[in-house]
Amino acid sequence: MICLLLMGISAIAIADQIIYIDVAHFTPADSQFGVDVKGNKWIKVADKDALGGFAFGDPGDGNYGNDGGVPFLVIKFPVDVKAGEGTANGKTWIPWARMRVPATFNSFFWQVSSDKVIWKPKDNTNVNRWNDDAQNGTNKWYWQDNLTGNAGAINADIAVGVNYLRVGTRESDPVNHSFIDVACFRNDGKKPTDAEALSSGTPVEPAGKLATSWGKVKANY
Repeated sequence: MICLLLMGISAIAIADQIIYIDVAHFTPADSQFGVDVKGNKWIKVADKDALGGFAFGDPGDGNYGNDGGVPFLVIKFPVDVKAGEGTANGKTWIPWARMRVPATFNSFFWQVSSDKVIWKPKDNTNVNRWNDDAQNGTNKWYWQDNLTGNAGAINADIAVGVNYLRVGTRESDPVNHSFIDVACFRNDGKKPTDAEALSSGTPVEPAGKLATSWGKVKANY
């Protein structure tokens, strides 16, 4: 009996973990929303096809080679990473983003941290971007991983416990720029889907409304 109980606890500890993150939940005090930083700015627009009803874009001067990703949006993971589930425990975490890229400016930077002080990776380069040339001009929302079409890309270094996501601007044309609404970090090797995100129970907070679930918001459209 004790042996079976311990086996059950062990199985729970090493179970796959899937975490959806609504960009709308960025922390204002840690983020640079709506302000011009080196010619770039984050905006929020209503979008009936965004899972939470809002999309975040990054109009700017497109000088990503020198801007380093600023300005940033910082979002806390809605749940903690379980004991035994971190990168240091041998788990492979893939970062995904739900994006819409209407033109050639088609990428964002991502970084993670457990304390909002040390960000991983330290610098924003091609190794930690969400980028897909194939989706240019399609004007549709799709799920993009960090690895596909991104030579030299790295996986996310996720710690057990509290984690934060920092989304940075990259190819930020003043008019033709990308949009993002949801991120997903997972260690099960599978691809996110809208249906899975909508049933995940992760809350969204539409402007002027009480917090509700993605599924309930989506049903209103």
